[in-house]
Amino acid sequence: MIELRNIHKIYNKKKTTIQALKGIDLKIEQGDIFGVIGYSGAGKSTLVRLVNYLEQPTEGDIIVDGQYLAEQSPKSLREIKRDIGMIFQHFNLLESKTIYQNVAMPLIISKVAKQEIKLRVTELLEFVGLADKASSYPSELSGGQKQRVGIARALASNPKILLSDEATSALDPQTTQSILNLLKRINREYGITILLITHEMSVIQRVCNKVAVMENGEIIEQGSVLDVFGHPKHLTTQNFVQTVVRTDIPDNIKVNLDKVGTRTLTKLEMVGDHATEPILATLMQKFNLTVSAVFTNMTEIQETTLAIWYVDIQGDASQKQAALDYLLAQGVRCQEVTV
Repeated sequence: MIELRNIHKIYNKKKTTIQALKGIDLKIEQGDIFGVIGYSGAGKSTLVRLVNYLEQPTEGDIIVDGQYLAEQSPKSLREIKRDIGMIFQHFNLLESKTIYQNVAMPLIISKVAKQEIKLRVTELLEFVGLADKASSYPSELSGGQKQRVGIARALASNPKILLSDEATSALDPQTTQSILNLLKRINREYGITILLITHEMSVIQRVCNKVAVMENGEIIEQGSVLDVFGHPKHLTTQNFVQTVVRTDIPDNIKVNLDKVGTRTLTKLEMVGDHATEPILATLMQKFNLTVSAVFTNMTEIQETTLAIWYVDIQGDASQKQAALDYLLAQGVRCQEVTV
């Protein structure tokens, strides 16, 4: 659906050269809710502006729905961009226009018939829960309602792709959740592919099925949300994951372990059904080991449970190895860690 190949973006300002993107390779499949996360200045917003060709890459190919954007005529490019909706952080609504008129604007520009516009706008305002606000103005709405108007406007032309650039960062947590639920519903009911830019890992956790982590204009890690959350490799990714999933041992527990002389633990990462199975009891009964849980954390990602366990396993060395082999065969990740 969306593919970026070896994308570089360089800005030349006066005597300064800024390399915003450095060799980006990214593939977003149809039906994905794909999250791109990074700190300020990582290059996220530059990336999303390239997808709908608000900006052009210095080097590399952007392919949308099988079409190379750089090879398109102005007319063909306009047709492709009509299939790409955009949701903005600060709503970008016209204050002098009613909510109905704001949602209708893309259709008016495309010279769609008035009756068709009326049917589409009415349908969308109903869909986003603002049917009673058609005659209101943006100044009369809350931030969450304004963003719902922005989403309805982005959907007006029946896009195949929806780009969301920090769409929830100006909203409170409860409103953020309602907007994320709406995006999931759009993806599920309309089959629209969503590329979501954010600096909040909790947003990725709640709605995305895949994620790419950016830093200094590069993608440093990407994959399914479950894999990245369960086994973050890069330090920046680990720091993001720690904001929603505690994957390391708290300092106070480390102090207690140090007092009793415990130096080595086994970290277990379990996904799905494994996360709720009686792992400790199985190890003790099946392998005659003494197993104690030192620290555990469980969270839900994409309606799937992810569990992180740190356990102290005591007993015969060969039995311990057999137990670890058993867990690995069951799909449980095992790692010896020093505390």
